[in-house]
Amino acid sequence: MNDDFQFDMNAHDVMVFLHIQKTGGTSFGKHLVRDLDLKRPCTCQRKKKRCYCFRPHRNENWLFSRYSTGWKCGLHADWTELTGCVDQELDKNEGETAKRRYFYITLLREPIARYLSEFRHVQRGATWKNARHWCLGRHATPDELPPCYNGEC
Repeated sequence: MNDDFQFDMNAHDVMVFLHIQKTGGTSFGKHLVRDLDLKRPCTCQRKKKRCYCFRPHRNENWLFSRYSTGWKCGLHADWTELTGCVDQELDKNEGETAKRRYFYITLLREPIARYLSEFRHVQRGATWKNARHWCLGRHATPDELPPCYNGEC
């Protein structure tokens, strides 16, 4: 393993995209799988939101994102969810355990613009009723995540 912060496509390094909603992540995620100049570019299936992003010399994922693996750790999984999930999901997907280095990337957006974008998204009908909330690798209990609103949805 390298001790520096240089991503090594030929080693066991994995880029993990932490997608924060309404920050431009969908467009950025598409660019990750479609537009990088790589020795072995990602191969995307037509009409599907799934691409294979393998290392140059073996069928092992170098990218963990919505478009390469799907929402394996939950929709818009946060840092806690990803760090507790990515390794085991890759082991499951690749059928073996590997010692990997993870490089987390994300996008940020000016907070007021982001809030207004999400507000408009909810006005158009978006809901998080079915969002899963995790705590220590399991569903959070009501005591750990008390409701913040008791009125009608």
